[in-house]
Amino acid sequence: MARASAQVAAKSATGHSRSRPAAPTYASTLKAARMAVGAMVTDRSGVERLDLCNAEGAVLLGWANARVENAVAATRPDNHCQAEAAERIGMLLPCAEAVAFRSHLNYALADALSAAKTLTGRDGAFFCDDETTARGDIEAVTGALERHAGQVAALVIRPMEASREFLIGARRLVSRDGVLLIFDESRTAFRVDKGGVQAMHGVTPDMTLLGPSLANGRPIAAIAGHVEPMRLLAATGDRVPGAALAAACATLDQVVRADVPESLTLRGAEIEAEVEARFHETGAGQYLGVFGDPTWGLVAAQPRLGFDGEAMEAALAQALYDRGVLCFGAHVPSMAMNEAAVSRLLNAYDAVLPRLADRARNGEFDRTLRRSALAR
Repeated sequence: MARASAQVAAKSATGHSRSRPAAPTYASTLKAARMAVGAMVTDRSGVERLDLCNAEGAVLLGWANARVENAVAATRPDNHCQAEAAERIGMLLPCAEAVAFRSHLNYALADALSAAKTLTGRDGAFFCDDETTARGDIEAVTGALERHAGQVAALVIRPMEASREFLIGARRLVSRDGVLLIFDESRTAFRVDKGGVQAMHGVTPDMTLLGPSLANGRPIAAIAGHVEPMRLLAATGDRVPGAALAAACATLDQVVRADVPESLTLRGAEIEAEVEARFHETGAGQYLGVFGDPTWGLVAAQPRLGFDGEAMEAALAQALYDRGVLCFGAHVPSMAMNEAAVSRLLNAYDAVLPRLADRARNGEFDRTLRRSALAR
């Protein structure tokens, strides 16, 4: 099987302060939370923190959105939410001639690949890693498909940072070689555009994978695609709870009514501009920057020779955590991120950036200094 390992950019949440423990991971913070409502997560001691990660983008509308919760509460065993949810997806995604639901994204991926293998009679799949996608390196994809000609059933792309030119090139390659094109839009559908990256760039895959954002964070996934591969899916997938399907209907209704992608783009762009301005004013911009789509930005270290960027990113995550912000290198706003929440975020940056920039200028994150300190 021809495979390229998916290289997902993961930001370290490990702190470097010796005077207090490192900030916990986002997952552990959620697990220990007493309550999560809107843009706020409250721990067991009653401390509230602003959530700017949003379960890796799964929560489009904010925690415990009232309309979604009301729809779930009204769900009955005979409620035909599945047909409605499928119809709503079909109205939004260009590729969605048919839709099937699964309880987890991994199950959706496995079934989509199985259908691709059955249709093509091939046994391989090529996963385009995020770095290749972001660089737009179509030559790398071309080379991989040529090296494994006649073996690859599907090319899987997560098009978070993909350019239109790259996706057009990928579409041409798979059409030439008889390979199915699968987009993993678990992060992008209903967020960067109501119809996902495929609608935004006008490049239609054969199948698309959707994740928990479909139901505002509830456990659900979906496969949407052209009829020919979709008819080869397993006749009986794993059971999807009716509550998740009801949540999906309510979420997709709000995506359209409130134009969620436009709202998140505007709010994300506002946050990005304000944070970048603070980086410039404090000098932290020599070391840090905000990158990516406004709806899913990453705060990351600027490349500098001899500089421990991961250490500075971790220090920023710790400092923001102490100021009541769950960031961990991500700017992923939900619809619950109102003006008050933005002000809270910017106030936290105002408090932590001057000190963080001073620490960087004083060489605290210099690799050689850190090594010599450890040697002592």
